[in-house]
Amino acid sequence: MTMSAQHAAQGKYACIYEYDVKSADGNVDRGTTLLQIADAFAVFTDYSAFQLDSVARQPGASEAQRKELEERVERNDHFFDQTVYQNDPSNRLTVHSLIAPYRYTYEEKINPIAWRLVDEEKEVCGYPCKKATGTYGGREWIAWYAPEVAIPFGPWKIVGLPGLVMAAEDAEGVHRFTAIQFRAASGPVVMGELPDEIKTTREKFIEAKNRFEQNPMANLPPEALSDMTIRKREGGQKSIFVNGVQLRMRANGYTPLEVE
Repeated sequence: MTMSAQHAAQGKYACIYEYDVKSADGNVDRGTTLLQIADAFAVFTDYSAFQLDSVARQPGASEAQRKELEERVERNDHFFDQTVYQNDPSNRLTVHSLIAPYRYTYEEKINPIAWRLVDEEKEVCGYPCKKATGTYGGREWIAWYAPEVAIPFGPWKIVGLPGLVMAAEDAEGVHRFTAIQFRAASGPVVMGELPDEIKTTREKFIEAKNRFEQNPMANLPPEALSDMTIRKREGGQKSIFVNGVQLRMRANGYTPLEVE
């Protein structure tokens, strides 16, 4: 399901990040994410979800185009299931995510990390970057930001530095975001909402999400199941939908970004 438009602003930049997550047994899953940047806010989301939403909002888009992108999202085994609005509303982070079959949203302060600036430099995606460290969600984060791009946004919730965050990873090397393309925006940055989202708090969501993902099929609430659909895909894989919401079974398990 795509988000309905809430408001939009002219895009300024777009940054594509590879997102790597290492499972407990050492396997690395790689997804692709996108940060869309306007003057006053930014939106971070899965890249395939962005492509689908963009086509869905185009008046001249064909049904075949939309269907192709819906299937791409469905086949995305490394789908990043959080959309983060940075500085929306003013000085807040707004997160949209799900615990199947429900969709949730919550807010927190815009700069959740107390950064420590470090006198180290390296180049990321062609930009000289400086180092910062900080703790969030039970993990120690190392970020590399580009002072040349003087905006306080970055991947996921890695924000609040004096330059665009080009790379970030936790100290244990479990989660890593790396910019692979930074360019001028080609369209508006759209912020949307889903009418059936449940408002909650960060603490309640993280606890419930991490518990659910330990065994998604077993942890589905029986009282919420009105429809379950299983679709066979090429290669023998299956997609499971519960009340229209995809239940993603991660081959290498779920490794949470936030552990507290």
